[in-house]
Amino acid sequence: MDSHSLSALTDLGFTDEQAAVALQMSSGNVQRAVNFLLENAQATEQVGAPPARPPPSATTERAEGDRALQEALAASRREAAGESKRRAEARQAELAAASANTACRGGRAASAAAAAAERRAQTASSASGGRGGCAASAAAAAAAQTASSASSETSGSRPSGGGGAAAAAAAIARFAAPQASTAEQRVQACASRLAGSARCVDALIASLERAIANPEDERCRKVSLTNKAFRERVGSVPGGVDFLYAVGFEPMHGHLVLQRRDTALLWVGKAALQAAQESLAYRGSKEALQLREALQLSSSEYAAEEAARRQAWLQKVPDEPPEGQAGSALICVHVGEAQHWRRFDSSEVLEDVVNFARSLPGVPLGRPIGLSNVTLRPAVRLDLATECGLTLQRLDLWPTGHLRVEAG
Repeated sequence: MDSHSLSALTDLGFTDEQAAVALQMSSGNVQRAVNFLLENAQATEQVGAPPARPPPSATTERAEGDRALQEALAASRREAAGESKRRAEARQAELAAASANTACRGGRAASAAAAAAERRAQTASSASGGRGGCAASAAAAAAAQTASSASSETSGSRPSGGGGAAAAAAAIARFAAPQASTAEQRVQACASRLAGSARCVDALIASLERAIANPEDERCRKVSLTNKAFRERVGSVPGGVDFLYAVGFEPMHGHLVLQRRDTALLWVGKAALQAAQESLAYRGSKEALQLREALQLSSSEYAAEEAARRQAWLQKVPDEPPEGQAGSALICVHVGEAQHWRRFDSSEVLEDVVNFARSLPGVPLGRPIGLSNVTLRPAVRLDLATECGLTLQRLDLWPTGHLRVEAG
């Protein structure tokens, strides 16, 4: 199919789909395609609105959505066909007027040329005494005949065949500027850009479904630009906000608001996003998202299990004596760069401190640990196998002491 012919028809106001069908029916002839489109548009207006549909039976939600989308698109295309016909008729009338003006100017020029030729013939005849007079007269007669023909073409009716082809050619030459994309095409282009972000596509589908199902609910027609979930799922994705603009949302006081609701455009947007869900880019993004969620869930489950195990160690530690109580020892347990302070009774044993150390974050679980007394230098490694039953006072950890957790 010739792209130039297709562009010529779209410049006359027809849609890409109408132009493609017309060119196929006319074997690529632009004029026949224009006549075909105009005749079909007239037939569509004469037939009138289609008969009412019977009440739909109970179907799935997706089937109902597809039917509603087709109805909305059909109404939009009928309106576009009527508008295309009016624009084409107006342009043809303009072209006819321009052609008539051109022919009129040509007729006047031919008449002037004939008069000038006749004057030259008379001058030549008088100067030569008759020689060459016949040739000059013949030239004047030819010029007069040309002027007469041009005048008759100007005043008479235009031929049906050649005139239509000339008008179509003039229309193609005059209206060859590229046509801006339609709203439907912009929505589809924005949806295609989002195929690689599954979370954004899913969030936009849910938002459009709420807007379609609740046309009177203002909460379903307004999105806050400062909402954390919106920024993470849509606002931070290239093309996410552009898609909302394409389906009719407008910025207003820190929100995106659906002021002028176009149901057909909302259905087109939902269908375009659902089509993006079938793409390989979406599937890859969805799998990666599900993997991240699974890893996060596993991490949270592991963290919960670890916290429960550390809590079990902490429950084995005696209650902390109140501050300032006589006979209490203040112990600082060093885990890496972190320091954890706790009071113990001086009569409590080293095993109680070991249990407290195992409850601290960063201390390995399920592996032996070691403790070194770093209160004084040099540090002294404690023998947990033989000294766990000794009191803190006996180990010189009273009234205060520093213990470092090390690998067992």
